[in-house]
Amino acid sequence: MEERLKKRLVGSVIFISLAIIFFPLIFDGNERERVEFDRDIPEPPRVNMREVSLEEIEKKVSAIENTSALKLPLEVADEKDYSNEPDFQLDKNGLPVNWTIQVGSFQEKGNAIRLRARLRENNFKSYILSGKSSTGDWYRVFVGPLSSRSALKAIKLDIEKKLKVSGNIVRHRIEQDSEQLGG
Repeated sequence: MEERLKKRLVGSVIFISLAIIFFPLIFDGNERERVEFDRDIPEPPRVNMREVSLEEIEKKVSAIENTSALKLPLEVADEKDYSNEPDFQLDKNGLPVNWTIQVGSFQEKGNAIRLRARLRENNFKSYILSGKSSTGDWYRVFVGPLSSRSALKAIKLDIEKKLKVSGNIVRHRIEQDSEQLGG
């Protein structure tokens, strides 16, 4: 750029910046023209202070404790002997071994939900696991889990009798661990 053009640009920038600074000071108006805002802050509410004795408070607290103690259920002692119960088994990974019954595998979610509803209507604790495969989504319906495989066999026979649905007893998995050691 030419030297003359540079000086003009610098001068105009200085002039504009001075105008921005001094323009509001000159044209701000009179003090009388400014708007005053009324403050409508209400007075704080009056609090009735009264003397309260410690004995009066203790009576109220004990009355509340007595009525709430009546509502609590009595604690029933569990007298079952658990010493003869077998401990749960652990697999090679240290995970508990539990069993469940797979009663269905579906590609449509609605079919799985209907079967689960039928199972629950007959008081079987059931759940659905879903996943994806190369052929699409799948939904598996399970009953259980239990740590005793023999107890699960009895439930399986009951399901076959009541619902006319056969199932397979499979290992209950906490996570997708089929590639792990012992999985």
